[in-house]
Amino acid sequence: MRQVLVIKNERSSAKKIVSGLTQEGYFILKLHNENQGLNIIYEQDWDIIILDWDSLSISGPEICRQIRLVKTTPIIIVTDNISSKDCIAGLQAGADDYIRKPFVKEELVARVQAILRRSDCIQQNETNFFQFKDLFVDASSNIVKKGGENLSLTKREYDLLVFLIKNKNTILSREMLLNQVWGYNVVVNPNVVDLYIGYVRKKLKCEKKERYIQTIHGRGYSMIE
Repeated sequence: MRQVLVIKNERSSAKKIVSGLTQEGYFILKLHNENQGLNIIYEQDWDIIILDWDSLSISGPEICRQIRLVKTTPIIIVTDNISSKDCIAGLQAGADDYIRKPFVKEELVARVQAILRRSDCIQQNETNFFQFKDLFVDASSNIVKKGGENLSLTKREYDLLVFLIKNKNTILSREMLLNQVWGYNVVVNPNVVDLYIGYVRKKLKCEKKERYIQTIHGRGYSMIE
């Protein structure tokens, strides 16, 4: 069953969204707080996210950017007051489509179905191979090679390195790395991220420790090409 996350602060205005998608067999979770919504997005996977910009306290582009830091889930904006400038900003921040209110529920369902078709095609064509400089990752077999030589990594080291590579050219905070690699429900010292970054750097065997993983002081880490 397809899972749709709807984030709106106005409880009554979600009826049309929910009724249309429920009739098509989608599982709907409504949240009325965007901070709670972000936590749910980080913790589990969704097929599509619907945001009502008019009812959120965080700006639309900003919440899209926060989602895009860790997820590629399709996003639809629902709004009754958006300028062309705001629309462009939202799409550039990571939204996939937008729909103006008032709308008929059939239009929303059609847009959701169209985006999911495109998303399915992309997922079917996604490769299990990732590359950064001379590092090659085969996610299907959990193998990392450096210049053709297999690296011996623990599961945690592997997960950390792969998450960094998948999000290359993006600054990842210690908190985000901790949540994504160790998990939201695990209570550990945040310094464990620094410790494991050191382990990974050591196994990469590079003369300059920041050749692969760069420390962005006060912000976190990044693998920048």
